[in-house]
Amino acid sequence: METFTQNIFLTKKEKLKCQSCGKAIVRGQAFVAESEKHKGTCFQCSPFVNLAFLKPGNAAMTRRSKKHSKLCGVVYAWNTRRKRFERRGQYVEGAAIITAELECKADAAERLEKNKKAAIVRAEQDRIYISEFSQAIRAYYPNCPPGREIKIAEHACEKHSGRVGRTAQAKDFDKKMIDLAVEAHIRHAETNYDNQFGSGIRKREIRSNVKGKVSSIMMQWR
Repeated sequence: METFTQNIFLTKKEKLKCQSCGKAIVRGQAFVAESEKHKGTCFQCSPFVNLAFLKPGNAAMTRRSKKHSKLCGVVYAWNTRRKRFERRGQYVEGAAIITAELECKADAAERLEKNKKAAIVRAEQDRIYISEFSQAIRAYYPNCPPGREIKIAEHACEKHSGRVGRTAQAKDFDKKMIDLAVEAHIRHAETNYDNQFGSGIRKREIRSNVKGKVSSIMMQWR
């Protein structure tokens, strides 16, 4: 069965307009469209209004419920810190969720074993990547203190952190990404950057205050 899939954005815009009923869609409300830049409808006018909501967190349930549903509305919310939309769940038919639950129960033990093996492989791949990233840091910054490249790599490459070490460019050991990782480490570990928060000074100004010292230390480490 082919599933009709559409995006549902918890919009970050101040005001949008439903192309069906003409009502305003204010910030934080559901907007059904290909993207926020395209025309769309409010949730009440969408084909997903009578469907069931499935929270994220179970990949098998997400995949299988979508497979068994004629319609699927994928919900996205804006992450201010990362400056991007991130998945927050999906609307599918209630019967599809029940079917998915039965399938997941039937092969739960098998999937658990596969997940354990996959986790071991991913952990080893991650260890190798962090090691290679730290070596790249040492190559670009040969004068940084002993062992510091490992701390920088571990912090920059932390899983699900959204930090530079997890970008596609960093995985190619792009010099710019390495510079950003080193710069961030120096800012937090070698200056009074963190201590300036809470004093009424804006983040941009705090960064400006320590920029000279950060640049100086980066030069020393090269």
